[in-house]
Amino acid sequence: MKNTTPEMTLDENPSEKSMPEKKPSRRVLLFYSSRFGHSRKIAGVVADEIRNSGLAVDVEELRHGATIDAQSYVGAGFIVSVRYGFFTSALYETIAAHKAWLDATPTLLMTVSLTARKPEKRDPAKHSYTRRLLKRTNWAPTRVDVVAGALEYPRYGAFDRACIRLIMLITGGEADGCSEIDYTDWDGVRDTARSYAKEVRAAEDRTASGLRNQETEDRRQRS
Repeated sequence: MKNTTPEMTLDENPSEKSMPEKKPSRRVLLFYSSRFGHSRKIAGVVADEIRNSGLAVDVEELRHGATIDAQSYVGAGFIVSVRYGFFTSALYETIAAHKAWLDATPTLLMTVSLTARKPEKRDPAKHSYTRRLLKRTNWAPTRVDVVAGALEYPRYGAFDRACIRLIMLITGGEADGCSEIDYTDWDGVRDTARSYAKEVRAAEDRTASGLRNQETEDRRQRS
């Protein structure tokens, strides 16, 4: 069955824009790093699912010097592509700059990789690039997923086309230099996004409950 890429945007849903209701106060920040645009599409789908769960979402391209306002967000996600075995250095920079906050906050890491077109490569514990990232940063995201990307030869320049053809030839993939194949499991992406949103809401509920209990205890001690 053909895997059709959904038409998603990174903007707020049109229905949300047209409704006068107050936006949810709990916001999640999603960063994406995309060489040819596919990881950006995935970030759009993740954002839509999180919004449908009742949380607000801001989506930003991951760049050097990226900042996270700890007072504005209750969670953060990174949808990042692997290019020739490496993540963008901006990812390492952002994790290092905000490590304490990320460790204390529900976080999502979604690695997008053509190698994950093979089912055995989708296990984060076995995906070498993801394991290397987590070991190097000593970061333990709340949820980690490895997602297959897309092969889009017509979008590549001569250098990238030659490199990707060689990689696909070595790994037993489509090396004709003209194919366009979307390997992404979009249902799996949505499931991951929904599960992550539940974790964010649960963490917020625990925080709110703790604050209520503390207020009750403070009143008891004052009485």
